[in-house]
Amino acid sequence: MRLRSTAGAPPQLTSSGGIGGGASTLRPRARDSHNFARLAVEHGFLAEADVHKVEAHARSQGLALHDAAVDLGLLNPEDAGILAALQGGFALLPEGDQRVDPLVVAAFDPANAYAAKVRTIRSKMRAVAKDGDPASLRLAVLAIEAGDEAAIMAANLAVVLAQMDGQTMLVDVDMGRPSLDRLFRIANKAGLAEQLMGSAALLPAARTAVEGLWLMTAGRASGSAASLITRGPLAETANGWGLRDTSMLFYLAERKGDQTPYGSILAGFDAVVIVARRGDTAIADMRRVIDDLDRHGVPIAGTVIA
Repeated sequence: MRLRSTAGAPPQLTSSGGIGGGASTLRPRARDSHNFARLAVEHGFLAEADVHKVEAHARSQGLALHDAAVDLGLLNPEDAGILAALQGGFALLPEGDQRVDPLVVAAFDPANAYAAKVRTIRSKMRAVAKDGDPASLRLAVLAIEAGDEAAIMAANLAVVLAQMDGQTMLVDVDMGRPSLDRLFRIANKAGLAEQLMGSAALLPAARTAVEGLWLMTAGRASGSAASLITRGPLAETANGWGLRDTSMLFYLAERKGDQTPYGSILAGFDAVVIVARRGDTAIADMRRVIDDLDRHGVPIAGTVIA
């Protein structure tokens, strides 16, 4: 049984309308290759001879320049992220901007060590998802008894995806304990629950203060709404939302005593990263979830210990 997908995308989220009325904003901002080369050499990231290899590889593989450098082994993910920030490709919020919680550090300071770690996670997920459409990936953060740290990581990862890859929608699937609405300070009035129940007239996605990042909150789920998640692949449902050139990051949380069939829920996703918490996540629970994902062919990009 497939999840019900009812509401279409609002015009601001479709490629025909575009944010602010233009389709160009739906794609990653163009970066000048000459600027990349100058910065890479000036700051000691690359030798001049390597720049031509990176540019050629980027053209042939359809990669961003910093991703091409990582793919060739010439840059590590952290250095590539810093170089992308120096290149002027990141839209940042001023420190103290009250529209986003300070815990979402990637929105304010790309040089922060935590933001650099999150960019490394993004790089690993994209490497696993290399066969997917780079402009329309289906990614997930799956927390297993990991506490609030997992939601914070998912929020920062969504920001990094929007900064480095273009338009992104973050979806809070944790209907039992929604948290992403508070991190991005968006009212949790209508969200995924209403979308799945068929009561949303338009896709309930709100634009965040971060450029290129939208949020679908968990919504106000009844017991029956939460159970809808287990009835079919989320990827198929998301594909019915009418979004193009938009990658999606879903945040899901497994808590002690749950037996959620994540393999069937996440079938068709391009990459999933698991978040565990030292001392809290039971090894047996993690093994059960990983085995279920493996049975359904869900690509696992790695495990993060919160």
